[in-house]
Amino acid sequence: MESNAIVLTESGELERRTVDVDDPGPDQVLLRVELSGVCGSDVHMWQHGERDSPIVPGHEFVGIVEELGANVETDSARRPISEGDALTVVPGISCGDCWYCENMPTRPLTCNNRDVHGFRSVDEPPHLHGGMSQYFVLEDRAHFYRVPDSLDTELGALVEPLSVATHAVERAQPPGVPHAREGLGMGHSVVVQGAGPIGLLTVAAATTVGAGQVIAVDMIDERLEMAEQFGATDTIDVDEYDGDEFIDAIAELTPSGDGPDVTVEAVGHPSAFEQALEIPHNGGTVVEVGHYFSAGEASVDPSDVIHNQLDVYGSLAYPPGQFDTAISMLERTVDRFPYGDLLNYRVGLDGATDAYETQAAGESYRATIHPWE
Repeated sequence: MESNAIVLTESGELERRTVDVDDPGPDQVLLRVELSGVCGSDVHMWQHGERDSPIVPGHEFVGIVEELGANVETDSARRPISEGDALTVVPGISCGDCWYCENMPTRPLTCNNRDVHGFRSVDEPPHLHGGMSQYFVLEDRAHFYRVPDSLDTELGALVEPLSVATHAVERAQPPGVPHAREGLGMGHSVVVQGAGPIGLLTVAAATTVGAGQVIAVDMIDERLEMAEQFGATDTIDVDEYDGDEFIDAIAELTPSGDGPDVTVEAVGHPSAFEQALEIPHNGGTVVEVGHYFSAGEASVDPSDVIHNQLDVYGSLAYPPGQFDTAISMLERTVDRFPYGDLLNYRVGLDGATDAYETQAAGESYRATIHPWE
């Protein structure tokens, strides 16, 4: 069996190729891929190359079960699955054998030997490790979740970025003291820097868990308007202020007058992180989720962190179970937030380069590649 797929070569270019598809084993699943999103990390690999090239990219995808291995009866949440069901796949697979896997099981992303779908060589069996392909072989080590029948199948491609967003929000939730305005609690104020896909989904997640005020910060009017549709109570257009004066404008909107309880940095620019440390009130919380890849160095005075008594958390992707959280949120809020509007640039395999260029230029929230179109 063969599959048409997009392959990222060593030069950082995209090629359409025909790749052999291994028959699924007894503990594997063959998926017919419906669509795959083009993430910022995909764009970064396209622009800079990837050390494990050639690869089939794509880690934000959903597919229909074409064939189930004899031993596969449920998804990772122990929900029954059958042929014809829609599944979304957790990209990361921890090894289970290294020191971190054995001693820090609640931090699977610390694993020394993680495999990640969309980032593995096409030469490594079962070859199709990414979603930009007509077919995908789901290995026995992978985590995967059934997309409920109540959801449009294509929304399954948003489960991965929504997992990033919900994990970032959960990182701001401290144990035991939300009533003391430490971290994120019901009624608290949250600033989200950046109204791209992750920022918008973070706005929605913060709104869903009960934040009393969610302030979206960006410099593009259309994205700020979209943030309001995703639950933002206030917006700040950075372009309307000189330098960092917008930080004072944020403070004036908050109950304390000194800034929000929580700031989530979802821009991915060093200057945004510098600003993130200035935005919360003293004793506030900063969650850094925007810098998956290095975009340069930030200038930080450590004494500011100490004297302002800030809690600063890094939020890298998510643990596998976050997919269940994201699916639950999608199902409960699908009529509340315009999730489908984020999937606003659609192409087939032959349009992959156009999709990458559109995503890189910021002209789409999430470009998607549909292998059968």
